[in-house]
Amino acid sequence: MRAVIKFLLGLILVLAIAWVGLWWYAEGRLQNGFETWADTQAASGWKITYTALNRGTSPMRALITVTDLTLTPPADAAGETGTITLPGMAFRIEALNPLVFHIDLPNKISVAVGQNIGLAINTSSIAITEALDPNALLNKAAYPFRGGDFSATNMDILASEGSLLVLHIDSISGHEDLNLGAGSADTALSSTASFTGIALSPLFTKVAQIPFNGQVSSLSFGVILSGPVPDNLRALAAQISAASAGDEAAQQKIIVPVVRKWASQGGSGSMSLGFTIGPSTAKADAAVKFDANLQPSGTADLSADHLDEFTAAITSAYPQVQDTISQAEAQLTPYLTTTSAGGQTLGMNATYGPPGVTINGTKVADMPPVNWDALENPPAAAPAAQQ
Repeated sequence: MRAVIKFLLGLILVLAIAWVGLWWYAEGRLQNGFETWADTQAASGWKITYTALNRGTSPMRALITVTDLTLTPPADAAGETGTITLPGMAFRIEALNPLVFHIDLPNKISVAVGQNIGLAINTSSIAITEALDPNALLNKAAYPFRGGDFSATNMDILASEGSLLVLHIDSISGHEDLNLGAGSADTALSSTASFTGIALSPLFTKVAQIPFNGQVSSLSFGVILSGPVPDNLRALAAQISAASAGDEAAQQKIIVPVVRKWASQGGSGSMSLGFTIGPSTAKADAAVKFDANLQPSGTADLSADHLDEFTAAITSAYPQVQDTISQAEAQLTPYLTTTSAGGQTLGMNATYGPPGVTINGTKVADMPPVNWDALENPPAAAPAAQQ
């Protein structure tokens, strides 16, 4: 019996030592990951500063905290930049849920834009979680995440150093799934985001006579991409970032070959958008795939209801846009109907591809072929004229 107890005590001691070692390793990975990220951003022209980076002391969680973190992006062509200031944030992994990585953000974030604009972002709650890929836990070179979630409630964006409300959002939520090993028929990325209760400041709404009380009841969008993921996404992002600011041709030369390769390997995608403003709810979605000649084809749908009430409110607030709205309605007449439930309703169902573009079954245009070689080699931008 004494031997059994001695064995159990020894086993417990070994497990405790292993656990402490694992905890110390996890905190080291967190610290190294943050420092590597900061170095990468600095190499891209960002300035990252903080007053302290500390490890946690509880073996029930791997934790690092960063104090007084400031993020300053590279200056634009006019030499202007800004600063994002967070009084503190934390990165943690709980022992009872070891495959979820938490990013704890402060409830108040300060943003300075240029030299004259100061904003504050206040929330009741804000959090980011990332799902860890167990296959990457012991591989420092592997991308560690396979998706995540973002949520925030009762968000206020304020100007004048936090004294003037600019925008309020009741809630924000987002979800993402990432499969870096996706094949041609697999979903590589699925991302959704939704906002509720978006409202401009009552002061701005009144001064600018914005209809619908300056409110957007809901806004949502989503993206799904299928097919193989480009190799080394982080290096690709660094290449794009390193391209001269504002040099679209340089960025296009980097991006288009990646898209072309993705299309040639069975890449496809879809996106969706929906929002409710005043009496109207609108929805849009589109999908794309590529044939053997890498020519795109797909569908696009758009619907909206109560457009008569919506446009009446717009023209009542801004009479100067009456002619523009009338011209748009004239062009959309073939796709407008009126129902007792939906009022004036817009419905457009489009298909596109080498045969052409059709809307609601009627061909409206030819589809010009995509010239990938020309896209990969855009002409250099003309030099700016000297003053």
